[in-house]
This record gives sequence, C-alpha cells and structure tokens, in this order.
Amino acid sequence: MRIARALPVAALMLVFVGTGRSLRAQSSETDEIKRVIREETESYYRRDADAWMGTWVQDSTAIRTFITSGSYSVALGWDKFGPSTVESIRKDSTPQAVRVDRSKYLVRIDGGLAWAEYDERTTWQTDSVPPLTARQQRTLVKRNGEWRILSAGSFVESTFGNSPGAVEQRLAGVGADLLVAKKHRDAIKVLALNAELFPGSAVAHQRLGEAYAATGETSLAVLSYDKSLAIDPKNDAVKAALAKLREKK
Repeated sequence: MRIARALPVAALMLVFVGTGRSLRAQSSETDEIKRVIREETESYYRRDADAWMGTWVQDSTAIRTFITSGSYSVALGWDKFGPSTVESIRKDSTPQAVRVDRSKYLVRIDGGLAWAEYDERTTWQTDSVPPLTARQQRTLVKRNGEWRILSAGSFVESTFGNSPGAVEQRLAGVGADLLVAKKHRDAIKVLALNAELFPGSAVAHQRLGEAYAATGETSLAVLSYDKSLAIDPKNDAVKAALAKLREKK
C-alpha cells in the first residue's frame, strides 16, 4: 500500500519539476526574442549595419510591412529592403540620439517559430521630430540555435488622429507623394502650408527646402534649410544639402 501511494506522489513531483523546467525554458526563449527585437531597432539607430543584418533572416522569405494613415508598403524578400537599408546606414553612419520605449508585449512560441506584438514609442532628443508611436509585430524563426526576424510589421498609430504631430506627418506625406509624382508646384504648396502651420518643426522646413531644391529654387531652398538648422543644428543631412546648394551659388 505504501508503495502504491508513493508512486502517484512521485509522478506528481515529476510533473511539477518538468513544468518548472518548461516554464524556465519558455521564459529564457522569450527574453532572447525580446533581445533580438531590441537589437534590431537599437543597431539601426546606432548605425551598425552588420549588427542590424544579424537580426534578420536574409532570404526571399523575409517580409517588411509599414502602414501609416497615408501609406501602405510591403517589401517581399530580403533583397527588396535589406541591402537598401544597409546602404543607407553605411552612407550616414552618425548614430542617431533616440529613446525607444516598448510595452504591452505579447509573445507566443511554438517550437522554432515565434510571434511577438508590442507598443513602441520612439522619441528623438531634439523636439524637431515628434514622437513616433507604433504597434509593432515580429515573426521570428530559430535557425542554427539563434532567433532571427522573418517578418516585421509597423502600424504607425501616431500618424492617425488630429494631434499636431499626426497632421504634420500626413501633410509631409502628401508633399512627398506629390514630389514623386513630379507635381512640384503642388508639393511646394502643401509643404509650405505645413511649415506655416508648424513653424517650430525642423523637419517641416527641411522637407520644404528639399522641394525648393528639386525645382531649382536655390535661394528659397537655402532659406528653408537655414530655418531647419536654426531649430535642429545637429541635422547632418540638412547641413550637407545646404553645403551643396551654396557650392552651386
């Protein structure tokens, strides 16, 4: 009888021990998944191309999706977004001073496949760029014992609604689309309105300067770039664009 009673107790103890190990293993995997997700963003902003590449699956199965109130883009395959991102990082290797906060994580793991969703808020140290809030999604696969990002989706919540930052971003997006469509005069009207509505935004003046530069209106472009630099003196992209325009003059 004692042996008979001891067996169920021993079996129950094994169940609890096994569960404990499983929970610890699951927690460890979750921490590693969050680390890879964090490294993808942080390596991009510190302009470390090799580290950023190391967080991704680099083949035709990789996917990048970006959704705002005014645009929707999907890149199917690493070659559609990876090399261009790496090139942009290496072209401008100056680390970007930003703070990225993540919250409301949901992580699901099934063997070598994981799915994560979380809120992300990106704040630049200068006030020239409004904070960017997005609901992020990542799918990761485990290859050779390491988690890598297979797909990434960004739903930029801060571009929706009637907050000043959202309105500014939408107007900037319309202006950019008009420039791509070669409707330069219309683009200038929209971007000039944006700069008028948000005179304290370095980005609004920068975008207007880019539009003027595209139409060959050098003096107006220089004026807009100067206004942008007065607000954000550390913007190297504006400094470079301004230097080129002044060389032409």
